[in-house]
Amino acid sequence: MWYNASRTPTELCLKAGKHTLLEKPFACTVEEAERLIQLAKERNVFLMEGMWTRFFPAVEKARQLAFGTPNGEQKGVLGQISAVFSDFNFNASDSEEYPTSFFYNRKLGGGASLLTGPYPIAAATLFYPGMTPDQIKVVGQVDAATGVDLQACISMSFPPTSDVAPAIDAENREESTPKLPGAGVANLSYGLLCETAEETTIVGTKGRMTIKSPAHCPTRLVVTLKGDGRGTAAGEFVYDYPLPEDTEAIKVAGGYFYPNSAGFCYEAAAVARCIAAGKVEAPQYTLSETLVAMKILEQARIQLGTKKVSDD
Repeated sequence: MWYNASRTPTELCLKAGKHTLLEKPFACTVEEAERLIQLAKERNVFLMEGMWTRFFPAVEKARQLAFGTPNGEQKGVLGQISAVFSDFNFNASDSEEYPTSFFYNRKLGGGASLLTGPYPIAAATLFYPGMTPDQIKVVGQVDAATGVDLQACISMSFPPTSDVAPAIDAENREESTPKLPGAGVANLSYGLLCETAEETTIVGTKGRMTIKSPAHCPTRLVVTLKGDGRGTAAGEFVYDYPLPEDTEAIKVAGGYFYPNSAGFCYEAAAVARCIAAGKVEAPQYTLSETLVAMKILEQARIQLGTKKVSDD
């Protein structure tokens, strides 16, 4: 059950020494997430939340364009990241019966925060690597009949990674922006009531980059570099990454149920490589990132006033 992050099945896998790819949400509470991570470390087995978005070539390219290559041969093209905007909303009534579907059952991990929230949160943390937001503000709507949240918006700020202000130098654009390194904001929207554009836009001091819809499983990336002066562009670059073609067997079976599901192959291949190499985490989505995401979701639950899965 892809929505099930309960302790029993996951702990059984980990205690049996099985490498585990755990679907979203990774857990329903921070405490549960910490327990699973600790257990995986004790057993020295691979554990990862199934954030398949991080493995799509378009997203891998977005990371490279934002931060450059690890060897330093290519620098990031956006300058300092200042803001991330990401949304993931769909109309659950297209496929789910209200109120009997598990989407609306708090005890089964229902609600927008746990079902759709992980996607825009992971989009934000990708571009503020290794950082935990210092401020989180959440607003939204909770269904009085079922007790689950139906939609929400999260605004977050990330603290600077340096307390040294950048130099103001009119002749050197790279050092003339009055922004502390690392500092930035993220504005996220998710929900079960309506269908939004579902894009992720990353804005830096030198331009912006949009992971096009559907941003949780994208095949297109558009980069617009800033020109001289307000509102001018120095060029636009489009990167397309077509999905693998469906096999004949897939076509005969009627194809996939969800858009771009063929893209699961990227995550599957990467996880297989990690396990073959003896790694216990995937660099594309680490366990520390999962914990940050869980803490953000915990704040969403608290600020929206919804109960824990375990509460009566």
